Amino acid sequence: MLADFDSRRHLGILLYCVSREIRKAVNRGVSEINVENCNVNHGWLVGFLERQTEPVFQKDLEKIFHFPKSTLADMVQTLEKSGYIAKAPIDGDGRKKQIIVTEEGKKFTSLAETQILAVDEYITKDITPEQMDLVVEVLEKMRKNAEDYKAYVEIKKED
Repeated sequence: MLADFDSRRHLGILLYCVSREIRKAVNRGVSEINVENCNVNHGWLVGFLERQTEPVFQKDLEKIFHFPKSTLADMVQTLEKSGYIAKAPIDGDGRKKQIIVTEEGKKFTSLAETQILAVDEYITKDITPEQMDLVVEVLEKMRKNAEDYKAYVEIKKED
């Protein structure tokens, strides 16, 4: 069994390494523009919020980004302390607060997204659009399969 393990390509570790290198490249650019305590995930999150036309709440972000609740809470707190987002009551209900992007947050989004696009362009420079479409299609299937794996394991336990 171990020989079989060693002879196989392990996509999980490859994807982890690729993801890590991309995050490091983007984070280097973000840190060069003097954005304290913020990284690429913060950039994606603020950019997402900025493009929304309907109110967005922290609970919505948990479902969309699949971050653990505590990680998302930390991110929102960091962004709020940095002045990139604010929480505003909606319909006079002080308990329910939407997350809005501040003017500083809009500047941050612009800088972060510029860096993300520069890294994306550089790392895909020798890849055709057709190859990129295939990569995205395969990765989406793998993400879905990994998401479904928990249910598969639970069903197997019952057998």
